[in-house]
Amino acid sequence: MKNLLNIDDLSEDEILEIINAAIDNKKDKKQSIQAKDKTLAMIFEKSSTRTRISFELAIKQLGGLSIMLDKDHLHLGKRETLADTAKTLSQYADIIMMRSNKHSTLENLAKHSSVPVINGLSDLSHPCQTLATLMTITEIKGTLENINISWFGPISNVAHSLIDAANKSLGFNLNIYCPKYYQDVYFQKLKDMNKEISLDKINLRELNLNQMDPTDVIYTDTWFSMGDIEDSTKIEMLSKYTVNQDLMSKVNSDCIFLHCLPANRSQEVSGEVIDGPQSYVWQEAQNRLHVQKELLLKFL
Repeated sequence: MKNLLNIDDLSEDEILEIINAAIDNKKDKKQSIQAKDKTLAMIFEKSSTRTRISFELAIKQLGGLSIMLDKDHLHLGKRETLADTAKTLSQYADIIMMRSNKHSTLENLAKHSSVPVINGLSDLSHPCQTLATLMTITEIKGTLENINISWFGPISNVAHSLIDAANKSLGFNLNIYCPKYYQDVYFQKLKDMNKEISLDKINLRELNLNQMDPTDVIYTDTWFSMGDIEDSTKIEMLSKYTVNQDLMSKVNSDCIFLHCLPANRSQEVSGEVIDGPQSYVWQEAQNRLHVQKELLLKFL
């Protein structure tokens, strides 16, 4: 049995198969019932818009059923061990998707589950989002080969999964522009979680607008994760990493803008960029549905 906790759980061939199948099936628009009578259990420790809607619609359009469970309606380590919860859910559901506060919780759930577990987001990684992002780039650019992706801002769970993907032989190049302080925060977080990641294929540096690498895709994420208290010092430190029209003018004229959403138009991106002609964030959001369908079919 296979789980999807990180992008590393998929091979290069599997990633490309998922992306290409999602693109083909999106174009075809035919409804499949390959998951008829299958049940997806969705666990949310954090609230969600795109993850919940895309998974719920995906299993429904494939002919299956979904059960939505949140932290207020599950024990999740309170009065019942997580292992017992995993074993119980395995008796009812054919597959589990979890959006977790801690990656370790997700790993523990997968360890004791007898059905596949998919990571819908954790504090470490967001593999489903990365697959949708790569699908979107492939749709717009026609390929991932020799595409230059530039990430701006702190290295979030989304960026972590993108690094994982860049370490595979998928053909794209990844530049990460991040203040040194937040580079150190990221590496300390990995150390605290007893995790490692290779940066051999990544260009990691602070931002200098006069020394920009060739860029086909600009990508960013919210500076404050759900539940974080906004910090004026952090906002000031990251202010020059805001993706605005001035920054967009420094890169390729056909560069596109992507964002995993939700977005703050006064911080990591300006309204003129995210709502402008180079933005494909809504197509990227829609592609969560098509990627989720392929993941469910693969792991069921």
